[in-house]
Amino acid sequence: MARVLGLEAIRMADTDALPYDYVTYAREISSYIESAKHKAGESHVAGLDFGPAEAAAERLAAAAQKAHVLESAPSGDLTRLNQTLRDTETALITQAGLPNRPWFRHTIYAPGEYTGYAAVVIPGVNEAIDAKDAPRAARQLSVLTQALDRAAQTLDSAR
Repeated sequence: MARVLGLEAIRMADTDALPYDYVTYAREISSYIESAKHKAGESHVAGLDFGPAEAAAERLAAAAQKAHVLESAPSGDLTRLNQTLRDTETALITQAGLPNRPWFRHTIYAPGEYTGYAAVVIPGVNEAIDAKDAPRAARQLSVLTQALDRAAQTLDSAR
């Protein structure tokens, strides 16, 4: 782990624009939503509307493409660009935290409720589906959508 963190620090210190890859991140988030949608169907958790979350993920992907252009040829106020890149990750946090675990606040990744420290993607949604709790899953889809919209707006503000 020290080697990975050391290499990351060296890479970040030797670049003008932080090497955050939101294009790939947005693509992964879209795949997480698609997997949750498939899981909900298989688990017979009905009545969930994944459309708004999918649309928010598409908005994040579009903003990521624009930011990627700026990262590829950095110019202008690089401090602001780097701050925007960092703030985008922060936008994916929900102040309320996850159901039953408010100390975990990231909407994309968190240790699973029953998996120890093994990561769960879009944990609020996936854990509600696993529990076959459609109302909670719907609420968590809304929380996820809001977080993705915040992140897209933040990333879209990059100049």
